[in-house]
Amino acid sequence: MPGTGAADALRVIYADLHVHLGWAGDPGGGVKIAAARDLTLANILAEARDRKGLGLVGVIDAATSGALQDLERLLEDGLVEERPGGGLAYGGLTLIPGAEVEVVHRGKPVHLLCYFRGVDGLRAFAAWQAGRVKNTRLSTQRHHGTTAADVVEAAAERGGVVIPAHIFTPHKAALAAAPAVSEVIPPELWAAVPAVELGLSSDTALADELPELGRFPFVTNSDAHSLGRIGREYNQLLLAEPSFDEWLLAMRGEGGRRIVANFGLDPRLGKYHRTFCQTCGRRVEGDPPVLRCPVDPSHRVVLGVLDRIRHYAAWQEGRFARVGRERPPYVHQVPLSFVPGLGRKGLERLLAAFGTEMAVLHAASEEALAEVVGPKLARLVALAREGRLAIESGAGGIYGRVTAAE
Repeated sequence: MPGTGAADALRVIYADLHVHLGWAGDPGGGVKIAAARDLTLANILAEARDRKGLGLVGVIDAATSGALQDLERLLEDGLVEERPGGGLAYGGLTLIPGAEVEVVHRGKPVHLLCYFRGVDGLRAFAAWQAGRVKNTRLSTQRHHGTTAADVVEAAAERGGVVIPAHIFTPHKAALAAAPAVSEVIPPELWAAVPAVELGLSSDTALADELPELGRFPFVTNSDAHSLGRIGREYNQLLLAEPSFDEWLLAMRGEGGRRIVANFGLDPRLGKYHRTFCQTCGRRVEGDPPVLRCPVDPSHRVVLGVLDRIRHYAAWQEGRFARVGRERPPYVHQVPLSFVPGLGRKGLERLLAAFGTEMAVLHAASEEALAEVVGPKLARLVALAREGRLAIESGAGGIYGRVTAAE
C-alpha cells in the first residue's frame, strides 16, 4: 500500500468505475448485448482519457474471455502496464479491471461489481466463475448456485473488493431484492465492500434516509453502455496517484485520501425515479411512497426509486441505529449530452477548445464557453453543470426530461 503521511502530494482525480464492453476478443466477440459494439477496450481507454478527462476508469466486463485476451494483447504490446499500486496504466489514465456478476436472492436478481488490483486477480476470479456461468464470453452472466456472500468471499480471496451495483433500481439491485443490504451481504463480509453505488434516480440525501446505509460511502458511476455515456456520472477523488490502492484509501477516508464530491444526474432524470403503472402506461402521481396504482391496485407497477426509499426507510427505522457520517457533496449535474440544443457539433467545438468534458464542466468560465458556442448555449451549459435546469421526472425505464427553463 502507498504511504499515508501528510508529505504525500495529493491531487484531484475523476473516476467512473462502471463502464461496459460491447465487443472484445476475436470476430464474434460480443460481450454486452445492450452495449454499443464500438465499446472496445481500446476505445474506452481513449475516450475516458482523451475526451472525458478521467484519471480512473473501471471496466466491469474485463473478466469475460474476450476481454482477457484483449488485456493480454495490450500488455504484450506495451500499450498498458501494471501499476505497482494496482490497476493498469494507460498514460495518465488507470484502468481498474472488474467483473459485474449476477446472483439471485430470494428469487430476485442482484448485480455486484467486483474490482481487482490487476490481471492476475482478475484471471483467477474468471477461472472461479467459469464453472458457475453458461457463457464466459458474455457480461453479467447469472451465477448458478452462488450467493452474494460467495462472490464477496471469492473476490476478497483474490485481492479484490465488491460494490453492490445501482442499489435502488427496480431491476437487479440489492435493495430491490431486499429491504436491507445486510439481508443480501452479511455484515461480517463488509470489510470487502468499500462502498455502494447509488445509480440513477437517487442521490446522497435520498440514500441517507435509510439508516443502514450510514455504514457505507457512496459512489456515482455511469453504467455506460455507449462511449458517449462514459463519465455521465463520476466521482471526484483526492489521491496521490490514480491506482487501485489509492482508490481504496479514498473509499476508507484514510491518509487524507477521500471522495471530494459525487457528480450525478438529478434523481428526477433517472429512468425509475417514480412509480410507473405498466397497465396504465404512465407515471403514478402522488406523495411517496406510491406502492400501487390508484386506478386499480391489481395493476402491475414498477416501484420508483423515491417510493422504494421512503418505503424501506420506514421499515429500517428502529431496526438499524443511525451512524453519523460526513458525506461529500452530491452535485446535481446535467451531462453535456442532455443540454437542450447543444448537439454533437456544439459538443465537438467545446472539446476542441477545452480538451475534455471535465475541463468544460469544471474549468471553463461561462464567458469562455460563450466564445465557442455563443451566449445562449453557454448559459445552458452553466446552468446544467450547476443543476439548475428544469426537469420532468422519469419513470418506467424512460429518462426524465430537461427543459431550458431556469
